[in-house]
Amino acid sequence: EKFDTLEDQCYASSQGILVTGGLGADRSVEVFIPNSGDTCSLPSLPDARQYHTMDTISNRPIICGGSDTRTSCLHLTPTSASGVWTNYATTVERRGYHTSWVSSAGLVLMGGEYSGYTTEAVPAGGAQFSLAQDTWGACAISTKDYTIITGGYDTRKVVAMYDLQGHIQNMPALTQGRYRHGCGSYFSGDTKVIVVAGGYDGISRLSSTEQLFTGAAAWTPAKPLPRALYGVACVNLDNRVFLTGGSDNDYNYRAEILAFNGEDWTEVGQLQKARWRHAATTINTANLGCD
Repeated sequence: EKFDTLEDQCYASSQGILVTGGLGADRSVEVFIPNSGDTCSLPSLPDARQYHTMDTISNRPIICGGSDTRTSCLHLTPTSASGVWTNYATTVERRGYHTSWVSSAGLVLMGGEYSGYTTEAVPAGGAQFSLAQDTWGACAISTKDYTIITGGYDTRKVVAMYDLQGHIQNMPALTQGRYRHGCGSYFSGDTKVIVVAGGYDGISRLSSTEQLFTGAAAWTPAKPLPRALYGVACVNLDNRVFLTGGSDNDYNYRAEILAFNGEDWTEVGQLQKARWRHAATTINTANLGCD
């Protein structure tokens, strides 16, 4: 990877992957630093969380919802190894198995098992737009201007693009329907490529990976995961898609951290605690005491 300035290089080297909660880890919080392969622990959550979302805004992680914490949002204050998780907001709708989007207007929560057509702004509250279909167990790939929601329990092959005004279009359908899967994006030259991997099709856990190049009429297969995985959490970092944890075909909780570069999945590290149904986001680790 090329860096234009020393500042860019330092920024890239200090980026980490923050992972919270999930079955097998309950309240556990840890950071993985790809540049060094190190992990470190951060303050535990005040309650066990699973199927929640987590996003970073101004380098502050914000957790919302979950199957047993449906209206609760937390943030880490201050963002350091000595910080504590405190209340950030109470959602209008119950949220679990939902997706989230850091938009140009702030954090938006979308869908979920208990409110599949609705979206809301956090912490302001209030509806944003309606989803075209009842959407939960999906995976979102976002920029500040739009979000692309892939798959879902009742929308297994659907790929839908939204902006703050609502539904823009449906994109080419997934080849393999899936939910509770991983997703992300990378650039191949100047072309953005979105990726989905793993999940469940209603019968089996999946190892398949497929990707959609911008402007393409259909998804194409890519190198599968090394094993079937379900209930994973993904982030984009350094033009790679990182996939963490999950549950395999034997119902084992996994600790592997895998990275996809457009060609292959490579194991790049291990979580301190194996987990699935967790959440992940990127964070600058410079002030976390993890270096």
